[in-house]
Amino acid sequence: MAQRSLKRILLVEDDPDIQEVTKVLLSHIEDFDVHACGSAAEGLEAARTFDPDLILLDVMMPGLDGQGAFAAFRGMKETATTPVIFMTARVRPGEILEYRQLGSLGVIPKPFDPDTLGATIQGMWDRHQNASANHARREDLLALRTLYAAELPERLRLIEGAAASLRQNGWDREIAESLYEIAHRLAGSAAIYGFPSVSAAALRVVTFSQEQGSGGQRTDPGPLLTVVEVLSDAIHESISEPQRGRPVS
Repeated sequence: MAQRSLKRILLVEDDPDIQEVTKVLLSHIEDFDVHACGSAAEGLEAARTFDPDLILLDVMMPGLDGQGAFAAFRGMKETATTPVIFMTARVRPGEILEYRQLGSLGVIPKPFDPDTLGATIQGMWDRHQNASANHARREDLLALRTLYAAELPERLRLIEGAAASLRQNGWDREIAESLYEIAHRLAGSAAIYGFPSVSAAALRVVTFSQEQGSGGQRTDPGPLLTVVEVLSDAIHESISEPQRGRPVS
């Protein structure tokens, strides 16, 4: 997931002096495209066409305050997921917790340091982008793991079918090699998709293959069936309790 650059900032601030200095700092010095509004109503209207990447939102405003404006922005399709940073002099711990619980990126206390305002906003933005990318990566891995888990019953069926044939009919080189091939694939991939016990059990089958070899001669299938049974049990457990597996990040 490519990270989105911060370019357009919607500033909603009712104090003209703070509005002016904030706009100068962010647009003239930091080179952001800043659209400033003096009320929540103006900000809500401007957001429809400005399409901000980020909203800087004052808390104490006449009419609709910051919390109310936040809810209103979330109710608009144009800004339903637009990140918001609150700017306020109300920075007691309980108040900051409330702003964060609403879903904001953070809080910039007033009076803010003009020398660090741009860096503070960019830092909050970058952390948000990294968190979003990590979440998307976890979701992608979970989807891949779900697909992989869905294939395990078929692999188990093939393993148990081959094992049953060896158990009933004795050693068969081609059937044994088919077991080795399935185990080889599981040993290399299962742990990556969140099934380490399957990988470990499959590796035992692969190791047996490397140590014993098929050689084409007839061989007692018992030792092979012993390690294959461990692999079958591991797959059974993973199928019955898939929530225990976790994809490697």
